[in-house]
Amino acid sequence: MSRPPRTALLAGGVAAALLIGYLAMWLGVSRLEVGRSDFTSTYVGATLLRQGHAAQLYDESLQTPLHSQLIAPGDRQGNLPFVNPPGAALLALPVTFLDLPTAYRVWSLLQLVLIALGVAAAVRAAPWPGHTLRATKIAAWLAGTAGAGTASTLLLGQWDGLLTLGVGMAYASWRRRRPDDGGLAAGAWLGAVAALTKPHLFLGVAAFMLARRDRRALGGAAAAVACAGALSLLLVGPQGLEAFARIALGGTDRWPLAGLLGFTGLFGSWLGNAGTAYALAAVASIAALAGCAVLGARSRTDGAKFETALAGTMALTLVMSPHLLGHDLALLAPAAAWMLAGATRHRVLALWVLLNAVAALDFGNARMAPPGRLVPVVLALAGVVALRATGGIALPAQLRRRAAAQPRLTYSGSGSGVGGAVDQS
Repeated sequence: MSRPPRTALLAGGVAAALLIGYLAMWLGVSRLEVGRSDFTSTYVGATLLRQGHAAQLYDESLQTPLHSQLIAPGDRQGNLPFVNPPGAALLALPVTFLDLPTAYRVWSLLQLVLIALGVAAAVRAAPWPGHTLRATKIAAWLAGTAGAGTASTLLLGQWDGLLTLGVGMAYASWRRRRPDDGGLAAGAWLGAVAALTKPHLFLGVAAFMLARRDRRALGGAAAAVACAGALSLLLVGPQGLEAFARIALGGTDRWPLAGLLGFTGLFGSWLGNAGTAYALAAVASIAALAGCAVLGARSRTDGAKFETALAGTMALTLVMSPHLLGHDLALLAPAAAWMLAGATRHRVLALWVLLNAVAALDFGNARMAPPGRLVPVVLALAGVVALRATGGIALPAQLRRRAAAQPRLTYSGSGSGVGGAVDQS
């Protein structure tokens, strides 16, 4: 009977130990820490919706006293505003019938389960070699699930379990239909989880799908976004949507840039909340967006590049996000799992370990000191690796052919620089 490789056994064992450690830390979260977790923002928003304040969902004059009531007594921590789309408040509404500590436990444990399911979907759909043992696949599932983003999502009671499930199910849907055909369900999964919770994390994915000219996926995404938009309008009305847009677009200076993990965090950790940091982050984000489009185009013309292209896109769409935090790294867990099915699994595992190691260093670090945030450097590196693996960092083939078709200027003459002839060829 064949035995799984020692690398798989080691990775699976370490990952299992990490998951047990995460659960131990989660069980040790105090009542005070629950009140200070990100989950209170979700709980407040859903409670306001349940109490009939849908149109005032983003009114901080209503949020603040409710937040203070939830975390009191004994704490003066300020209000953490609800900034997710209206549909998120509806999704979280059932847990508001529980008291805050119990709701936090139920919610965060649910997010852990969703992350595990999203990674499992990716492992099951990935193109493993025919001789791969089940134990190796389980090790890949454990390694993907045990990322640092999972720990942050679990402890803070964040939304990223749902997002990770969407990414894993979208990949599985594409794989079932052949990547070159795309899939309505893939686009619907991505559009739904983005529109309901954190649309800013999926800008690069949109560029990827557009460049793939994947009409089915684009149609599924458009339908899901339209449904989520209609739901939001029904929930909070035009006034509520206007308030959401205002708080989403106008709250970029609420947190110090140095505490973020995308390009904004990289340049913010060098320059602070300066205009130069925003400008540099914008330029780098445009480059990352272009990289996502290139990866999408390459995956359209060569299905063998699909896994690498989509994984690179996930890294680039995160690093270009204007508001990337540690828990959002959970979205890379399915990508790590499906890439571990390929021939470069040892390099993938090394990059995954590196990302999670630097994430542990960056979590909660908002100091202004060189070398600054490290996560965006590793995410950008992952994107560059994907671009090189799918065809190099160069102009797309169509642009190269167009450039080659242009007339060339050649010089023929005496070499003196005077009187020579210039020919077009």
